[in-house]
Amino acid sequence: MKQGLICYLALGETEEEIAYDLAELRELLKNVEIEAAGVVIQHRQPDLNYLFGEGKIRTAKEQVEREGFAAIVFNRELSPRQVKALEDLFGDVEVWDRTQVILEIFRRRAHSREGKIQVELARLTYLYPRLYGLGGALSRLGGGIGTRGPGETKLEILRRVVREQIHDLRRELAAIRENRALLRKQRQEEGIPTVSLVGYTNAGKSTLLNALCTSDQKVVTADRLFATLDPVSRRVRLPSGRFFLLTDTVGFIKELPPKLKEAFKATLEELDAADLLLHVIDLTSPYLDEQAAAVEKLLSELGLGEKPVLKVYSKLDRFAGVLPDDGVAVSALDGTNLDRLLARIEEILFPEAELVLLVPFPELGTVNRFRERLRILKEEYVPQGVRLTVRGRPADLDRLQAYLQPRGDG
Repeated sequence: MKQGLICYLALGETEEEIAYDLAELRELLKNVEIEAAGVVIQHRQPDLNYLFGEGKIRTAKEQVEREGFAAIVFNRELSPRQVKALEDLFGDVEVWDRTQVILEIFRRRAHSREGKIQVELARLTYLYPRLYGLGGALSRLGGGIGTRGPGETKLEILRRVVREQIHDLRRELAAIRENRALLRKQRQEEGIPTVSLVGYTNAGKSTLLNALCTSDQKVVTADRLFATLDPVSRRVRLPSGRFFLLTDTVGFIKELPPKLKEAFKATLEELDAADLLLHVIDLTSPYLDEQAAAVEKLLSELGLGEKPVLKVYSKLDRFAGVLPDDGVAVSALDGTNLDRLLARIEEILFPEAELVLLVPFPELGTVNRFRERLRILKEEYVPQGVRLTVRGRPADLDRLQAYLQPRGDG
């Protein structure tokens, strides 16, 4: 693992916020094989050339040369101009910004065709305005789309190739979004409610999904950032015998780069279609409050601030403190309180009402189609058919009544 220097530009952050940001950036860097062996902090407005002021950036350069660091990493996204100036200044030392680090992690985690398309679109969108520099950012993010070459002609050819690839990737993602919309429509027509897992990266969402679904439906989990990039859906049975669809999505992070939000729109749209969001929060994280606030902020930015949310505090088996009282604390590993969680989900998804209706004998087959989602409290046989007292979700009751409406001849 190569060693690097973090350059942290503070713009009004408190000491606690700086400590949190640095801890998170260090963790991110581990995933790209960089150990943060030094930190330089500056409190000032960004410099147009180096992000840091010239005096401070010279100090950083001296430290890099003295310690033999192989990389220098900035906590804020660098402009194309800044990338070029910094690479000229630092020579063979790799220059990274936080966005580039996250993009590289996503590239390494993407396995499915959809995930790779989304990540590649974000990377190329990041790369395109930086092509004029043709420096280290290009060599690390180019990924086979071209190499540096002499002269304006070579550069323009490269820019055209990147533009065409961006266009093609956006077209592929549009097709994916259409397909997802069709699948969501089918689920809605079937009347199966959907629940989406949201939470900070590595909060334990995939482990919780595995604990709630059957043994032959497990998904891969790992104690690392962004282990899940592709949405995964599984059917989960509730205590009453009803089902809901549980979807795991990409983990959130503080200040998720806009390019990633745009590229992962097809994935994040699953959240918009959900009937309920389970906000999974890691009880063992020393930055629990900051991470929860970051997720809530991102949900608001995505227009999901009014969506029903149930907080699920994970990793209870590793926690010995005072439990929060605004959610359900669970352990996905030993199963503690999973029954309470499912009961709470059922209360939210299936706020029940009662309905008395007369079902003609020929329509009893229609009622059978709804038995999985409705409870029949009373059956009374009368000459005209069966008088039923049923209890269930208002949406299911309305759907049953609609099926029982007399059909016209045409």
